[in-house]
Amino acid sequence: MQWPISKPSIYWYHNCGRVSMHRKKVYRSIRKHGRGIRQNVSVSVFFDEDDVHAFRTHVKKLRAFFHWLGNDKKPLSPTFKEIYHISGQLRDIQVLLKHMEEKKEGSPAFIAWLRDNAGRLQQLWDDSYDPAVIRRLEKHLQNPTLKKPTARRLRSFFNKRVDKIEAIVYLPAPADDDLHDIRKELKDMYFVYVWGKKNDCADKSDTMPGQLKELSEECGQYNDRRIALTLLAAYIQQEQQPEARQTAEQLQQQWEEERLAHKSRLLERLRDFVGTT
Repeated sequence: MQWPISKPSIYWYHNCGRVSMHRKKVYRSIRKHGRGIRQNVSVSVFFDEDDVHAFRTHVKKLRAFFHWLGNDKKPLSPTFKEIYHISGQLRDIQVLLKHMEEKKEGSPAFIAWLRDNAGRLQQLWDDSYDPAVIRRLEKHLQNPTLKKPTARRLRSFFNKRVDKIEAIVYLPAPADDDLHDIRKELKDMYFVYVWGKKNDCADKSDTMPGQLKELSEECGQYNDRRIALTLLAAYIQQEQQPEARQTAEQLQQQWEEERLAHKSRLLERLRDFVGTT
């Protein structure tokens, strides 16, 4: 499926013709996210939920730019990816703990198990984190090799992602990992589109960014359910107390029913999106 010329708006064609100016804006944005990464990991208490979320958001925005314009297919080093992965596991637990607190779900034993694992991940971060990794990344971002941010390249960027989403949602039974990939594609499109609106490349009245944000958030909520069930299953496997295990298994059944219902709704929304895009 090809993204119609009006989406992203033909406004891109008129305003993104000033390639050199917009290329400089892309460089500034990339450097800004590099600084954001450094600032978030250098705070005294990095493991605050907001700091972890901000760190990961800067990385995702950075990756979106490289997916759009980067010549380097792997701009993030293996050592950086390692600490990013640790932050993701910690974030998963933080999100689940917050959800259970709000919904008043979960047993004290399961909550304690999650907190123990969060502490283990915090220690693993301390053992793995090297400030030099962040300095090298920031240095690399000072002058990355980028393609020209043309309207044609932007349209191709969107078309490829819509095609990938369409191919997944019309599978007979899309896997959860595939739905997680859809979330990544939606996030990439959202971040780049928002950048375009802020930098006079996209029509400010265009509603597409709002749609992309809503869909990516719903995909994220579904992925949170999937991860919650994975963590709960790991806890059940090691729980020795019969009563605590039974409580967890009841919660597991409830969450699984909610996950299946959510998956059905999500696929319907995604099919509507590719059907009207």
